[in-house]
Amino acid sequence: MINTEEIAAEVARLHAFISGWFRGELERSPSAFDQGFTSVLADGFVNVQPSGEILLKNDLLAPIEAAFGRNRDFYIEVSEIKIRKAIGEDFCLATYLEFQRGAKNTDPSDNYRRSTVLFESVEGKLIWHHIHETAVKVTDL
Repeated sequence: MINTEEIAAEVARLHAFISGWFRGELERSPSAFDQGFTSVLADGFVNVQPSGEILLKNDLLAPIEAAFGRNRDFYIEVSEIKIRKAIGEDFCLATYLEFQRGAKNTDPSDNYRRSTVLFESVEGKLIWHHIHETAVKVTDL
């Protein structure tokens, strides 16, 4: 059964990877990118952006890989990580609050997102199947 600590660790890990990648602080290699990002996204991965735009796994890979070191001021913090529903032994629906600081492709550049994610546990590794990000106004917090 997936637990809150596993979810919290994976959410924090992936967002730390993305932040570090954008800042150019990580090793830039195909294996580092695969291990840190590509390998944890299911083949059918779907990301619903705050705008409503739907991005699939293949829509994300090249732009994120190319963004290495292009935003030295970008940071992501995650909080309020909660399991909403365990679905059998291997699937789990969770939510979290994400704060982005210094985002170049988002208006405003400092923004909050409330995210819902569907995870699957595969051989001890959490795989991201679906994430839906909703923009949150600071006044709504």
